Amino acid sequence: MTEAYEEFLGEFPGCASTHALDALRVRDYRRLDDEHQVYLDYTGGSLHAESQVLQHAALLNATCLRQPAFGEPSSRGVTTLVEQARQAVLEWFNASPAEYSAVFTANATGALKHVGESYPFSQGTQLLLTVDNHNSVNGIREFARAKGAPVEYAPLTVPELRIDRERLDAMLAWPRRRVPGSLPSRAVELHRRQASARPHRAGARARMGRPARCRRLRADRAVSTCRRSAPDFVSVSFYKMFGYPTGVGCLLARTRLLGTLRRPWFAGGTVNFATVNGRACVLSPGEAGFEDGTLNYLAIPAVEVGLRHLGRPAST
Repeated sequence: MTEAYEEFLGEFPGCASTHALDALRVRDYRRLDDEHQVYLDYTGGSLHAESQVLQHAALLNATCLRQPAFGEPSSRGVTTLVEQARQAVLEWFNASPAEYSAVFTANATGALKHVGESYPFSQGTQLLLTVDNHNSVNGIREFARAKGAPVEYAPLTVPELRIDRERLDAMLAWPRRRVPGSLPSRAVELHRRQASARPHRAGARARMGRPARCRRLRADRAVSTCRRSAPDFVSVSFYKMFGYPTGVGCLLARTRLLGTLRRPWFAGGTVNFATVNGRACVLSPGEAGFEDGTLNYLAIPAVEVGLRHLGRPAST
């Protein structure tokens, strides 16, 4: 084996520079070698690092943490950890806290559902999707159709399987016609992106500049997980980024736009006021109005741990 490796390096000397990755594999992913595994499914979910689990376990075992709604010292500790994770997510995606809110959800699908079910679709709006999308995005068309909004799909080029830019531009320039009593016409472009910058199921790739372009063309909503763009809504799946924890996702949203969404229901913690006799409620402002029920408060601190791991050089 040693001789074969030396022969390999002789033919491909550049591979000698990957020692840091070899050390990382031994330090944090040794179970691959222990179980003689080759893992290739990083578009489905990333492998977690051993150090992530150990750091999270140490944090949980260091103090008593409880449901963050009682105002007691242990509850305040959980709230601090959740808010630290929220801030870490905003920093990772270059999202200013003055402009964006981070809404924790059960997964990226839950984040997309928040936008789909709450968006004020009407006959005066249009939902524009790409034909190469995860079904969590495709499902949003049912919310649009139920409110009378037309749904269109932007095609791909063949054989490259890339977004057809000319056709997409033409579809985004949807005629600004008005239907009596409707909102001003606007297009809605939705495309779910993975941390690997490739879709989950097929080979198409979208241009990263689309979200900003859409807004100039009166398409005022876009879903992307690209750090280099500035979309209005971003759906995030953390286990796809760094493997652990599962069961925690996020919706990044421009704070000013959260107020334009109309939630079809309310739940514990999402309202500041609700009456039984008056059948009225006042939605909590910001992310609180969208975080249904009790947050996964013991798992959310692991998100900050994962982001630190993702940002750390392989040699450390």
